[in-house]
Amino acid sequence: MNSLGILGLVGIGVAGVGSAIMLFASSLTGHADLKQSNEAATLLNSRTSELNVVTQKKIVQQMAEDLRVNLTLNKGDTLLSILADAGVSNGDAYAARDSLKEMIDLRSLKVGQRISLGFRTVREAPADRRLENLAMIPETDRLVVVKRIADQSFDAISRPIKHEVDLIPASGRITTSLYEAARVQGVPMSVLLQTYGVLGHAVDFQRDIRSGDRFDIGYESFDDGALGGKHSGKLVYISLRLGDRTQSYFRHKTKDGFTGFFDISGNSVQTSLLKTPVDGGRLSSLFGKRKHPILGYTRMHKGLDFAAPLGTPVLAAGDGVITARELKGSFGKYVSIRHDNQYSTSYAHLSKYEDSIKPGRLVRQGDVIGYVGSTGLATGPNLHYEVQRGGKSVNPIAIDLPSQRVLTDNELTRFRQAAKQLLSKLDISISKFEALNETSLQETGSGSG
Repeated sequence: MNSLGILGLVGIGVAGVGSAIMLFASSLTGHADLKQSNEAATLLNSRTSELNVVTQKKIVQQMAEDLRVNLTLNKGDTLLSILADAGVSNGDAYAARDSLKEMIDLRSLKVGQRISLGFRTVREAPADRRLENLAMIPETDRLVVVKRIADQSFDAISRPIKHEVDLIPASGRITTSLYEAARVQGVPMSVLLQTYGVLGHAVDFQRDIRSGDRFDIGYESFDDGALGGKHSGKLVYISLRLGDRTQSYFRHKTKDGFTGFFDISGNSVQTSLLKTPVDGGRLSSLFGKRKHPILGYTRMHKGLDFAAPLGTPVLAAGDGVITARELKGSFGKYVSIRHDNQYSTSYAHLSKYEDSIKPGRLVRQGDVIGYVGSTGLATGPNLHYEVQRGGKSVNPIAIDLPSQRVLTDNELTRFRQAAKQLLSKLDISISKFEALNETSLQETGSGSG
């Protein structure tokens, strides 16, 4: 979908689309190369693609209708500065900005943000063109449009973007870690974090995964068009072949609204706490008494240590409330989370915190809360992870937590049908799925629903 198509979603299409110019702004602003649209090139009977400022002004003079300017926010830019560079009057620029502030936090705009301006030529002189609308996609799947309603007065509206979903498959062999193997295959970081959030319930990344194991991943991809580009969506399928066993999980929404990942037997992979809250970490120290590597004497080690590269994301092991974000003696940078009346978890030696993590904030399982470091008493980058039950430290490996949900009867049949269709769309072989399905049906006797 191009930018004009996006604007059509909210009914602000540009008059005279056949004579519209797509201008990439830095012949005006220094932000990008200025180019003619195919329509403008036909109109002017010119094959020139790169235009200087003088040529651009001549084109504007010859245009009887509207034109559109696409800008990209660069380092050091502000919304007001790029509007001024694009020729928007001070009054209109401030009025448009004030209207936009009601919809988004302008401080959150990042380098690379695309902004589309619609101008109306009110007389022949270029200086007399007037800003009519402004559009941007400040966050995934949301279009914000500012429209002129009177002289130096604008109104902002927000609309969801409707688009088709592409399903992207990715497969590969693991040599060092799932992280590295998946990144080689182009799996986006956001999808990979979801993958670890799912597998963290069922897989010990240190002891279960070996070189030669294989993975299959399926995820959504969206295209927001000229203003937003492509971006990844939700993880929908993950399968790990670990030696002689395969663990496969499918995203599924039940009729009563519960969304989770289920194995072919209908058991939800989600438990209340993750087994491994850090990607690709090597389990370097177990729960129990040990000789402290720095202090030199034996004392109780109340958690697990995962050695991992500096800056590796650390994930919340479960839903809960942040109870501490602080420097805590030998633990260094430290975060703790209360999950319910029974369980809490803590994370130590962090290099830094995720910016949004503060005491009292709610977090969801799999949210990034910080990054691996070596603050406090640590011999190298690692995560110290503890689980407390009823205020007493327990071995995270030994906790046996039940599935959050088990599908039965009609819901199980519905799930299996959807899972088979998903694999077909991802072009992943369903022979293994069918074998698992038959075995599961024999074991549960619930094939008819």
